[in-house]
Amino acid sequence: MEENKTEFRVKAYGKAELAMLYNPQMCTREALRTLTRWMVRNEELYRELLVIGYKKTCKIFTPKEVGIITHYLGEP
Repeated sequence: MEENKTEFRVKAYGKAELAMLYNPQMCTREALRTLTRWMVRNEELYRELLVIGYKKTCKIFTPKEVGIITHYLGEP
């Protein structure tokens, strides 16, 4: 049986938007906390994000950042 799921695209996403794709059952705040925790705990992922200029205060993930996140965490 085929799922009725839209295909994930690597593009710019708001942090809350991407967090909710990974954790749709959570409220936005918890989804953001969870995604951030996953990113920080994965040392290789976080290091690679910092190398390309990731700033935790930015509200949007660039396509490059999304590509790195999905490389390590898989697609939402």
